[in-house]
Amino acid sequence: MARRGVLGMLAGGAVALLSGCGLIWGADRLRQKITVEVETPDGPRTGSSVVETEVREGKSWGDASGTSFHLKGEAVAIDLPGGRTLFALLCGADGTQGDATGYQTRLLYEVLRAIGPSGPAGDVSHMDVMQARAAAQDAEVKLNLPQWLYPMLVTFTDIDDPKSVQRVDPANLAASFGPGIRLKRITVEVTDDDVTTGIEKRLGWLSKYWNQMLNGDKIEWMDKQELSAHLGAGSFSTFRDYSK
Repeated sequence: MARRGVLGMLAGGAVALLSGCGLIWGADRLRQKITVEVETPDGPRTGSSVVETEVREGKSWGDASGTSFHLKGEAVAIDLPGGRTLFALLCGADGTQGDATGYQTRLLYEVLRAIGPSGPAGDVSHMDVMQARAAAQDAEVKLNLPQWLYPMLVTFTDIDDPKSVQRVDPANLAASFGPGIRLKRITVEVTDDDVTTGIEKRLGWLSKYWNQMLNGDKIEWMDKQELSAHLGAGSFSTFRDYSK
């Protein structure tokens, strides 16, 4: 079946997350693959990550009293020329999508909406979530995300120093990585691939920052401007035990 393009409704602004669509009964696990494509003078560079959202109990997406969402996965890492790495975090760029679980659930929700019975903008309220996943895979739905729905992009001036984390402007990667580096697109799709692991091999300090910000503070101080004061290990990975 032919692949469908970007949803027109995504470009028009945010819609209410999990707005009462009757999808969930019991517990289901769904996986989505986020892929980041970058153009460089040395050719295209691509990174991807598969994350899993487990939906437990509840009668609907919007039934906050009975439905809970549990995230498993890690950020996307894209190796760029010059030995630098671009990370697309688990959380959203603009802060309006909530924490990492809220943001990833939003991406999943948009994919399921893409295969609604009335077409790309159709209502999926009566569809079982696992049927929706199967339909999304059959339709090869891959969403090109609009910028307002991008994950937060960051890099490190020194990857061994968490305090050196810096935000990356998706419209101007060259400012962080040099001339000729440009973000091509970010996509999300439903998949059955294994959940991605191994980011701790890049970020050897990660396990030390589960209970503190990357600048070493125990809590987030909103009056501090540096990005390291507002990010912790949970923005990069949900895996706390790297011994396995």
